Amino acid sequence: MCTHREGQHYGFLDDLEYGTALWFRWDGSDVELVVLPDCPVAAQEPDREGCCLFADHAEQHTWEDTVEEAPCTS
Repeated sequence: MCTHREGQHYGFLDDLEYGTALWFRWDGSDVELVVLPDCPVAAQEPDREGCCLFADHAEQHTWEDTVEEAPCTS
């Protein structure tokens, strides 16, 4: 089993009305459902692709290059 590092983690559940989405938020064994506003940041021209995360998220936006993750091993 792969374990998460400490801190809060989020998982997208569903879009709600325009500009908000329902997310799972967990920290250890504590889990809750939260409604969060969409991230308003979009990529530069020409694509103007929007970020698929919530406002004020940590790390980079979904349209930015991602750092390669280490595989999860048991």
